[in-house]
Amino acid sequence: MNSTEHFERFFFLVTVGAGLMLFGCANLALGWRGGMVVLRTVLGAAGCGAAVAALGTLTHRELAERAAAILAAALVVVNLFSSGWFHRRLAAAGALLRKPAARGAGLVVAGLAVVIGAAVWFDFADQQLTEDQTLDLEVVLGRQPNRPTERASATTDRGTPVVLKEPQSPRAPETLSSPEERLLRDTKLDDQVIRHAGPSDEFNCHGWVFTGGKFLLSPDDVELILKENGYAEVAQPQPGDVVVYRNNGTVSHTALVRYVAEGQPVLVEGKWGTMGLFLHPVDKSPYGTALTYHRSARRGHLLTGIGGAGSDAAVNAAVE
Repeated sequence: MNSTEHFERFFFLVTVGAGLMLFGCANLALGWRGGMVVLRTVLGAAGCGAAVAALGTLTHRELAERAAAILAAALVVVNLFSSGWFHRRLAAAGALLRKPAARGAGLVVAGLAVVIGAAVWFDFADQQLTEDQTLDLEVVLGRQPNRPTERASATTDRGTPVVLKEPQSPRAPETLSSPEERLLRDTKLDDQVIRHAGPSDEFNCHGWVFTGGKFLLSPDDVELILKENGYAEVAQPQPGDVVVYRNNGTVSHTALVRYVAEGQPVLVEGKWGTMGLFLHPVDKSPYGTALTYHRSARRGHLLTGIGGAGSDAAVNAAVE
């Protein structure tokens, strides 16, 4: 809690307490006779209003409105309990509940209300959870607006140009961290991965594999690269191979094989959308298990034209 929140909470509690004290003083001064109920209410409301107005000048309006709601509820409850009509109704209800049939009917109604309330609450909570998860998926796995970059150019080994892209308005990593953590937790993948780098809009999984984490590439680019850079599909993966995940036949994700051992799960490393860079079992990711392995005789995976000291070594360490 920061210092501003600390003082706001203090002023809020003092205001509620002061309002209750003023209302109590009005009741003590005027007594509890029924004829004075209107005057007591007016004076109590005036005192509470003064306290709320003071709070509004010291903090923001929302806090003053919250204090006003609490004090208004207190006024209603106190006046209700001081009402002769309320006491008569309460006595009548007590007499009714002494009858077994009334008690049984009351329990039936109460139980039905609890069941209906639980169903309504569950439906609302489930809908809210689904909406939150959908928003998180859109934030961390969705495609952000991008544009072709002018900072570099690249081609396949056969000379076909590949469009390198960059985000139009990259978001701060802090904006992506919370949705990423919730997604990992909700999908129960948080204990299946090892994070090697944090979230970023600057490059996607394809860009991490084929541009050294410098640019964004589209799924269609992956199909072109596999074809023109001499990749062949293999049944038995080796460290350094490219693993391609597909959804209904369309490329959805690429990563690199990092570890292969008999009797052990294949470990791969890749960037998940705008999320971080993770090392994980090949079948433990948001991209499913429809995947193939691809190998090329070329050294490394960077496109022609993508260079820079250490760029290939950082991404393709398993190949070296």
